[in-house]
Amino acid sequence: MNIKKSSAKNTLIQIVVFLVVSAGLIFYKKLAIATLVTSGDISKIGLIINAIIIILFLAGMFKIVLSLFRYIDEHHAVMKVAQNLKSNVLDPLASISPKRLISRRYHNIEWITKQGSPVNHAALASSVNASESTRLTFIRFVHSTLILAGVFGTVVSLSMALIGASGLLNSPEGVKEMGTIISSMSSALSSTVVAIICFFIFAYFYLRLNDSRIQLLNDIEEVTGLYILPKVSHSEEGMIARVSELTASLNQATERLLSVQHTFNHAGHTLQAAVDDLQGQVQGSSLNEIKDLIRKGFHLSEPVYDDQLEDDLQSSSSQAQDEPKKTAENDLITTNKTSNLR
Repeated sequence: MNIKKSSAKNTLIQIVVFLVVSAGLIFYKKLAIATLVTSGDISKIGLIINAIIIILFLAGMFKIVLSLFRYIDEHHAVMKVAQNLKSNVLDPLASISPKRLISRRYHNIEWITKQGSPVNHAALASSVNASESTRLTFIRFVHSTLILAGVFGTVVSLSMALIGASGLLNSPEGVKEMGTIISSMSSALSSTVVAIICFFIFAYFYLRLNDSRIQLLNDIEEVTGLYILPKVSHSEEGMIARVSELTASLNQATERLLSVQHTFNHAGHTLQAAVDDLQGQVQGSSLNEIKDLIRKGFHLSEPVYDDQLEDDLQSSSSQAQDEPKKTAENDLITTNKTSNLR
């Protein structure tokens, strides 16, 4: 979704530029404008009509400015909610006023969904459009009245001029009636010029206001269709699509689990082969050699093995058997030596 920059802000900038230019023009041509508006040739009725036209114009412009400020706030709220929905924020309406159009749209859809009813997007859009149209009643009134006020001033002034003309025909002198005719014609011209200028300016900003309103409503409907409805409501087609996505995700997860299981099986076979190889190497080696290596590594005393004990026992027993024989032989030798000496 691509929400464009709010046109209401651009319209406000244009209004500020218009006010600055108008103020400069009035200051530069103040004498000519004062002569045109407050000239003695203009009747009091003409001045009153011009004042009514200017007051209507200023009131309508003030209402347009207020509406543009509200549209700017509404546009910011729509952008914030759209960003929250795109980011899957737990509360998309956080820090959003409940009076905003997007907040009421979200709550309405949420309420309809809780009731188990289908959401009629077109009906919601028509409701918001009608509600916003009622806010512009005074602006439309001013837009329709400005040009009519100028026409009314022209008609009244011309009527007064006709009255003066009739008096001129009935009076032989007619100086006073001639002044009335000139004053009325000046009032008609002044009222027409003021009304046309105000109408042109007001019509342009009124169209800009309508553009801002249409853009705001379009952004609300776009956010509703792309983010709010899929997130809040649950239609049959949406549920089928979600089930399909879930099934595809489960298939992918199953394939990954099978791949991991195959990897674990391969690792288990490799580990078992390593254990068998190590066990064979241990069994093929002499335990005594391992013990000797451990003894030498830790500088231990000579161990006494079973085979050496048996050899020692056999040698000690043979020595014990040989000692009596050696003793007898020694005694015999000693006896022989003694007999020889005698």
